[in-house]
This record gives sequence, C-alpha cells and structure tokens, in this order.
Amino acid sequence: MTQALRDAAARGARLASVCVGAFTLAATGLLDGHRATTHWQYADELARRHPRIDVDRTVLFIGNDNLITSAGVASGLDLFLHLVRRDIGADLAAATARHNVMPLQRAGGQAQFIEHPRPAAHDTSLQPTLHWMESNLHRP
Repeated sequence: MTQALRDAAARGARLASVCVGAFTLAATGLLDGHRATTHWQYADELARRHPRIDVDRTVLFIGNDNLITSAGVASGLDLFLHLVRRDIGADLAAATARHNVMPLQRAGGQAQFIEHPRPAAHDTSLQPTLHWMESNLHRP
C-alpha cells in the first residue's frame, strides 16, 4: 500500500489522512521533513516512530501542498470543508457546513481537548479541604 501511495503522490495526487491515518502517510516517508498532525492521544507515538516528521499536536489539520493530515475524526470534517472551500469555493463550503450543522471554520485547535492529568495530592495541598467540602455540601 505504501508504494501505491508514493506512486499516487508522484503523479500529483492529493493525499489526506484523518486521525490515525497519519501513521499510514508517515509510513510512506512522504511526510518526512514536513509538519503533520494526528489525534492528540497518538501524537507522541507518531513523533516517536517517525522522528523526521514535525508533529504538531495543537492544530486541527495541516496542509503541505498535496499532503494533508488532520487530528481526530471531527477535524477530518474541518479538513474536508477546507478542501471544498479551496477547490470549489466559499459558497459551496458554507452551504455544506450549514447542511451538516457545523461551523465553516472552528476557532482554536485540538489543544483545548487534550486531557491533562490532575496534580497529585500533597500534604500541603488543599485537597483534603476540597474533599471535605464536597462531602459536606448538604450542611449549612
């Protein structure tokens, strides 16, 4: 499959991936030396496996000429609206967004969705007090 993708790229085909599909594009070597993205949960793994790719964990999608990667599945919709707007026009892209009940372009990136671990409780923290408060909300 990777050779077929390389051949298609050599013919000028646009290759786009959604979510972990970036791993398939990465395996072709076509993303080497370029920025790319994937779902934030797998971005570290993509960077570990393919150190010649500049993995950006914060964006919804990235386009490098005819190589385009997107973050999660919903980011794939953002990517496809971008392609419609670029290839066919803003009017059709706006109509497509309305039909699918989604914004034409979302503000922000996937960084807003990344799960960050809660800090560990320490003896000097407010954690015991917060726990007591949550347990005693029924009291005046």
